Amino acid sequence: MSPNPDHQQPLSEEDIQTLARFLDERVLERDGMSFEMLDGYLTAVLSGPELIMPSEWLPPIWTGEDPGEAPVEVFEDQAEAERMLGLVMRHYNTIAGVLAQGGAEFEPWIGEVELEDGEVAAFAQEWALGYLRGIGLREEAWDELLSDEDWSGDLEALDLLARGPDDEETGGEVASQEQRDALIDDLVGFALDAHDFWLEQRLTPSTVRRTEPKQGRNDDCRCGSGKKYKQCCGKGQ
Repeated sequence: MSPNPDHQQPLSEEDIQTLARFLDERVLERDGMSFEMLDGYLTAVLSGPELIMPSEWLPPIWTGEDPGEAPVEVFEDQAEAERMLGLVMRHYNTIAGVLAQGGAEFEPWIGEVELEDGEVAAFAQEWALGYLRGIGLREEAWDELLSDEDWSGDLEALDLLARGPDDEETGGEVASQEQRDALIDDLVGFALDAHDFWLEQRLTPSTVRRTEPKQGRNDDCRCGSGKKYKQCCGKGQ
């Protein structure tokens, strides 16, 4: 897909609502993605060990199926297809730009829902599920990170959010919004750290031999700050 200057503009709130409505009304019933899920999915696609071309990651958005041509019935006509594809590419490029600049402005798009008691909650379940779908495109390549115990705490947060508040095994761990917010904070840190980890792996041609014990990401930082290593001297590593 050749670069398009129009694809460099971040989505406006109106654009987001347009794309979200299309996904909700025409795509979810085909096991496709909501906008929140799309945001998590694109973040993983852009953060992984290998470059994935749009021709591979676009089709699962519409149908949840393996890469291939999106069925024509998803779109009413060519004009609608081009419009929705354009919105997706703009959001993809926005996330790519934020991650490339260090992620200081990275903020996952997580929807809020009003509960029966009138309280507003953010579950982040769809975002986490979308991120996992993105990992699924290169699951074997992600294995170096997924199997590393240093990342186990971050992966647990991702798993808890993906299971959702109604899961019988984990519901107690995400029962309050305060608990969910803490997990979401962990999720944001994980997404940025995973991006930086794979970026470093791609830029480093060979493994450097360690001369001292490896500092675990969830261990207390050796600098004496009292913070976890991943939140202190290891931030961004």
